[in-house]
Formats: sequence, C-alpha cells, structure tokens
Amino acid sequence: MPLIWAGIIMFGGSLVQGAIGFALGMIALPLLVEVGFSLSQAVALTTLSIGIQVMFGAWQLRAHIPWDDVKPAAIVRLLTVALGVLLLLNVEALDTVAVKRLVGVGVLLGVIVRVVAAKVARREWPKAASIAAFSVSGLLQGLVAMGGPPLVLWMTTRDFRAQEARAFTMTLFLFNAPVQVLLLLFFSQTMSLEVILIALALSPLIYIGTTIGLRIGDRFSKQLLNRAALAVLVLIALSAIL
Repeated sequence: MPLIWAGIIMFGGSLVQGAIGFALGMIALPLLVEVGFSLSQAVALTTLSIGIQVMFGAWQLRAHIPWDDVKPAAIVRLLTVALGVLLLLNVEALDTVAVKRLVGVGVLLGVIVRVVAAKVARREWPKAASIAAFSVSGLLQGLVAMGGPPLVLWMTTRDFRAQEARAFTMTLFLFNAPVQVLLLLFFSQTMSLEVILIALALSPLIYIGTTIGLRIGDRFSKQLLNRAALAVLVLIALSAIL
C-alpha cells in the first residue's frame, strides 16, 4: 500500500509540475504524510523524485546555467539545508497531527510567496537580502522539501530568461539534494534504503506524469493552470492544518 499511494501521489504531482513548472513538492509532501509516511520519509521521497525529474532537464539546459548566481546561492543553501534537516529530526518527534499542520502551514506560505512574487516589482536586492532568501530557501528545503518559493521571490530581482530561470533552480536543487538525502539516511530513525528504492521504482511514473503534464500545459493558458494549481494547494494545506 505505501508504494501504491506513493505512486498515485507522485504521478499526480509530476503531472501538475509538468503542466505549470512547479508544485510537485508542495503537493506530494502533505499527501505522503497524510497516508502514513514519516516526515523524514516524505521529505526524502519528494526530494529524490524531484531530483529524478530535473536531472535530465538540468543537463539539457547546462549551457544556460547562470553560474555567477548559482555558486553563492549553492554555498549558502548547502549550509542551511543541513540546519533544516536538523530541525526536521527534532520536529519529527511531534505527534502526527502537529507534523501535518506544520507541513500544511509550509504549503500555505509557499502559495502566498508564489502570489507575492508575481506582483513584486523587478529591482536589485541588497546582498544581505539575497543571502537571507537563499538561507530561508535552504532551511525550508531541509525541513519540508519546499525550498523553491524563496528562490522564486529572489528571481523577480533578475532578468533571467525562461531557460536561465529553470536552469538556476534545477542546478541548485541538484547540488543540495544529495546532502539532504544522505543526512536523513544517516540520522533519521525512520528513514531507510527502502524509501530510495521506492523513488527509483516510481521514476517511470514520474516521467509519464511529467510528459502528460507538459502536453496539458501546451493546451491551456499558463495563467489558468497556475490558478487551478494554487487553488488545489490551498485546499491541501487547509486540509492538513484543520
């Protein structure tokens, strides 16, 4: 049953991710916790699944990677991802209801940041603000596998082309994900190699879901799909919180 539920959730999440370019983590994490995975297991499974999804994309976009921005962001996130994992290991001792509420709040905050980022005027941030954004991104990535929203907000300060923006987020994720999974594997009481095997077993479903999502994304306007996805995320978050 865990494998079946994980398959359904990851397929649905990758379908949405393929259609609109985000949301796999925010959809998958609360639902995995809801069906019985521990927070460590859900974070690791989500991280591995996203890693499988973006690995080939990052390679295809390697010529568009903005290395001058990636390098400092990767270093800051590397440090704060570890801190996020440490917090996760402490939070995981809470009862299941508290963990679900924590994840629900994380999803809701992620939705709010996505909405805010779309309305923020494009302007240069001070270096300290950029470091803060990368730090929060790493912390959230380590804690609840949702490091994307602060990066989205930060990218409103850059004139990235679409390929550069995708290459930036994918490369950062691939730099930090192995550290996150290894820390969970060594230090979490509930994490095991079985979770890694589940992620590998689900990779065909993730690929199929992403492919179908891309085709759906081509048929509908991005604005409509974004609104639908944000509405679903709000419902998932409120369900976890309440």
